[in-house]
Amino acid sequence: MQKQFQLYILLIVTVLLAACGQGNRERSKIPPTQFQTESEMNEAAEVALTEAIRSNPSVAENYYKRAGIYLKLNDTESALEDINRADQLKPNVGKYLFTKALILRRMKKIDEAFSFAQSAEILNFDTPELYTLLGDLAQQRNDLAGAEKYLAKSMQTAPFDGETHFYRGTLAARKGDTVSAIALINKAIEIKPSFREGYTKLTDILQSYRMYDSALVVNQKAIAEFKNNADFIVERGLTYFKKGWLDSALVNYERAARVDPRRTDVLLYAGAIYYRWRSYERALENYQKAAGINRDLPKVYFLLGLTYEQLGNLQEAESALKEAVEKNPSDEQAIVALNRVSGRLNFGYRNYSDNDVVVKKQTPKPVVEEPRKLLDTARVKVNTIKPKAKVNVKTDSLKKIRFR
Repeated sequence: MQKQFQLYILLIVTVLLAACGQGNRERSKIPPTQFQTESEMNEAAEVALTEAIRSNPSVAENYYKRAGIYLKLNDTESALEDINRADQLKPNVGKYLFTKALILRRMKKIDEAFSFAQSAEILNFDTPELYTLLGDLAQQRNDLAGAEKYLAKSMQTAPFDGETHFYRGTLAARKGDTVSAIALINKAIEIKPSFREGYTKLTDILQSYRMYDSALVVNQKAIAEFKNNADFIVERGLTYFKKGWLDSALVNYERAARVDPRRTDVLLYAGAIYYRWRSYERALENYQKAAGINRDLPKVYFLLGLTYEQLGNLQEAESALKEAVEKNPSDEQAIVALNRVSGRLNFGYRNYSDNDVVVKKQTPKPVVEEPRKLLDTARVKVNTIKPKAKVNVKTDSLKKIRFR
């Protein structure tokens, strides 16, 4: 009995100690940090590095790190300025030249990027990322043999690098080996699901061979990986458009416009579908929104002019088309449309001149009729027509006409 009582007391003490420990843990628990997106983390890093540079502006490493952050934020001008400063403070560092090559590639300065990447290789910056970069740059310089050599070298050191498989896939596509291209780029996506370029390139290849259902499957993976990314939603709309499913394409265009209301290309795509459906009022709404976002696009005014013309508002159509021609005087389609609308307004045809958008009306040339040639009867002998002689036809008197 006493033994049972001791066990009972021990059980109560154990429960009380557990409760006290739980309370202490609750009071000493550190509140969880708020979740940050990659963009927010990059911005926070940029602020911290800026403060470090302000405190000590002679440290090259801080400029190098901030250049990488600017590159992720797609601020290539600031990234190039920082990496140049790092190179000045500490010249001939391989990783600095490699980063500069990455920045120049983003700026589409391919030859300069290739030169700095080769300099990094000379300085023994021996990484698979460098050889992958050199392979891509060699492709863009149409040196396919060199690209294959660099990518093979990258595969030796990093056989499971997603970007290396991707550029091997683009190289296979350049050579016309579509099956290998699709397999390699799909492998790149499996290895590195966060590699955005892989989804876009694979979708383009599949679309070019009219494999629209496969392209939609790849695009769905991209949308699942990058939620609310307007680029991939637009790609889905374009795939549906090429497939001929205009209603599905329009749904995705309008969804992309909600995600990023400042994108004019989405509004133009949606307007084109409404125009094809002869829903000119809805097309006009999209074109007007695009013109409100970017007033420097000649194509927007051209499309506005065509839509106003279909709605019968020729004055607005002429005004929009004049704007399109002023912004792009070499646009032959806009010039032809302007001539047509101006002709309908002025009951005549107009010609566009480079010096004057308002085209002058052509004056028709006077029609001069040639004099008719009359016959001179004094010099030409005219024979009169004589009647033929009377022909005597013999009759058979023996024949009698009977009337019944």
